[in-house]
Amino acid sequence: MNNDSETALLHKAHAVFNDSTIGLHARVLARLREGRERAVAETERRRSFWRVHPWALPAGAVAILFVAAVGGLIWSNPASQPAAPFTADNNNADMAIVLSSDNLDMYADMDFYRWLGTRQQQQQNVPQGDTRGNNNG
Repeated sequence: MNNDSETALLHKAHAVFNDSTIGLHARVLARLREGRERAVAETERRRSFWRVHPWALPAGAVAILFVAAVGGLIWSNPASQPAAPFTADNNNADMAIVLSSDNLDMYADMDFYRWLGTRQQQQQNVPQGDTRGNNNG
C-alpha cells in the first residue's frame, strides 16, 4: 500500500470508531480511554532486548569469537590433550597383568605373594652357616 491509501484507511477507521462510541456511557468511554493508554504505555515499555541495549549485539559477537578462539586453541594444542589410557608409556605394569594369560585369582592374594617374595629374598641373603632366617628350630 502507498501512503495515500494508508492515510485514507486510517481516517476511515477512526471515523467508524468515533461513530460507534457516540452512544456509549461516559464511564465506558473513560474505561476504554484508560485501557488504550495502558496498552500504548505497555508497548512502549516492552521493547526488544536489542533495542534497549544497543551494545548487546556487539558484546555477544565478541563473546562468541572469544569462546571460539579459546576452544580452537585447546582443541589444536596436542600437549593439553590427555594421553591414551593403555599406552606402553604410562601403564607398563598394568598392561603386563592385563595381557598375561595367568589366572587372575592370584592377584586377590597379593599380600601373601609379597610376603613370600620378601621371605625368599631374606633366605637368599642369609649365609650358609647362619640360621637366623630359618624358623625350623
